[in-house]
Amino acid sequence: MLTAQEAKIDRLSELANIGAGHAAGAFSQMTGHTIRMDVPRVRLTGVQMAGEGAPVLDESDDVEFAQFEWSSGVIFEFDGCLNAVMAVLFRREMCDAVVRQLVGQEKGFLPPEIVESALMEVGNVLASHVATAIADTLGARLLPSIPMLSLDSAFEQLEGLAASRPATGELWIECELVDQDGQLGGLVVLIPDREEDGNASAAPQV
Repeated sequence: MLTAQEAKIDRLSELANIGAGHAAGAFSQMTGHTIRMDVPRVRLTGVQMAGEGAPVLDESDDVEFAQFEWSSGVIFEFDGCLNAVMAVLFRREMCDAVVRQLVGQEKGFLPPEIVESALMEVGNVLASHVATAIADTLGARLLPSIPMLSLDSAFEQLEGLAASRPATGELWIECELVDQDGQLGGLVVLIPDREEDGNASAAPQV
């Protein structure tokens, strides 16, 4: 028998899974590569949920590594049937590969404005697909905010935004998207508000 918290996490994880699955499909269309989605990873403040939902202590080294690894990204706030912070993050090497794939430039210097434009396009498309998939599942309305772009400190900016929202930050749901060669991909992160207990409970079985 699941506890109330475990049931809530399970429902929110399933919504994130549905949203990230649609984002993976959109990412595939944009890049022309098959993008798969890994099993969602659920993290709580100071605790990581792994395997069969068994809690595992979250080591500080892992957080520091994540801050370095997921350096670029586009961040949104969701408003509607699921109030949350959402982000599409990229590793340094994946960021370059994604931009070059979109602009069709394999080598040479990429002007900063080209990089920014490409990442904003990817972020907007993927966030829209995540929001639409979740909204369709819940049968309600969900809209992403104006995007916030960070080229070198996206993880830290995401942490800061989550911390600035009184009802947000305890639960992080992460879904990694990657192609077969591990060259193209990103990380979809959903950080629901604490008050989403009621909304998640009202979600249909998916």
